Amino acid sequence: MSENQNPLKPTEVRQICFDNGLIITDLQWQLLEEWADLLLNYNQEINLISRKETDLLWEKQILHCLSLPVYQEIPQGVEVCDFGTGGGFPGIILAIIRPDLHLTLVDSRQKKAAVVQQIVDDLKFSNVRVICGRGEVLGKQDEWNQRFPVITARAVAPLIDLVRWTSGLRKPESALHLLKGGEIQAEMNALSLMYSGIKISKSLIVLKGYTKFAENQKYIISINFSSETKNSDNY
Repeated sequence: MSENQNPLKPTEVRQICFDNGLIITDLQWQLLEEWADLLLNYNQEINLISRKETDLLWEKQILHCLSLPVYQEIPQGVEVCDFGTGGGFPGIILAIIRPDLHLTLVDSRQKKAAVVQQIVDDLKFSNVRVICGRGEVLGKQDEWNQRFPVITARAVAPLIDLVRWTSGLRKPESALHLLKGGEIQAEMNALSLMYSGIKISKSLIVLKGYTKFAENQKYIISINFSSETKNSDNY
């Protein structure tokens, strides 16, 4: 496949970030590289990313997640829930480049959560915790109920499902930032019909020096909730 020819090198990814206004310090970049090495090592034991695409880690996974802070400003020092974190995307990346944030990485799969916890321990993160559980269940617990002003996810499920699954975790005034691809206008329309008082924006990921995300219809979807947001059905 042509996509697998000449995958981006870490230095090229860093230059693309710089060209798009995302400045990553030497220490942060070193930590990103250490994390990437650990992830590839653990990936031999449990499938955190597709083993057919390990040579594309920096391009398809890391650069994709780094596009989020290029497009969206996350307030200083807030708690962020990375929902369905998988191998730590984009949660660990945000924890590295935004050490002021407090990240809670949530995944319902015990094996993946355990490996991500091991990576967090290996790198001695002080601003990351890992929780194994389903959003619908955690959101009913006092510790997590309406806790997070910001939730992130690399999304494969329909928007309506993601909004529903994270409803208990979100503060009334909150934002849900999703990395999502494909034809999604119908999902956005359905969500707007289901919920009143929400604001939905769609940004095609267009990066200076890198066009593949735009060519492959990769978007950042941001859904902003307010105290006036109401479910128009008993979904």
